[in-house]
Amino acid sequence: MSFKNIIDEREKGKIRFAKSQVEKAYYLGEFKENIIVALHKNQLEEDSVYMEIIEAMKEKDAVLMKMRRDVSLKKLKPYIDEAEKLGIKYQLVDGISYRGDVALVVVSEEAMENSDEDLVLRDMDQDFIDAGLGEDFSKARGKKICKSCFKDLEEKLPDYRGSFKKMNIFDKIIGHKCPVCGKK
Repeated sequence: MSFKNIIDEREKGKIRFAKSQVEKAYYLGEFKENIIVALHKNQLEEDSVYMEIIEAMKEKDAVLMKMRRDVSLKKLKPYIDEAEKLGIKYQLVDGISYRGDVALVVVSEEAMENSDEDLVLRDMDQDFIDAGLGEDFSKARGKKICKSCFKDLEEKLPDYRGSFKKMNIFDKIIGHKCPVCGKK
């Protein structure tokens, strides 16, 4: 091996090290290879519970869940409760060395083949936006919506039917409004 090749290998090693340190700072102090799934801060704060996180905690390799301390405990509580039920350790972390907006990660015991994947889950709102329904539907999950909005949902995103309830005549009588369109 020539002197030039030795220098090149040394430089490549430095670059790999720097890249891994940047990834580690992005994923709350964990190497990307050990991350099963992640969520951004705005996803935790704006949306309801992501079932994909619960499912990731149920994987046999899942050993730890890390969450940023600057996210409201009210939003983290469902994930903490589930981690306790499953016997998975969890940590609230804060640090000035963390970069980016990742706020929750589920960590695997073993390195995974995920180096080319985007590990952050797709935002729930995006499904509704892509289907042409808008963010209002996403924000109304778990609530009662009018028949018209429910029909739109059934046509465009039938998989989400279970996340909504239809308003009935009693709801209309007592003055409940549809959280999506604002009609009684």
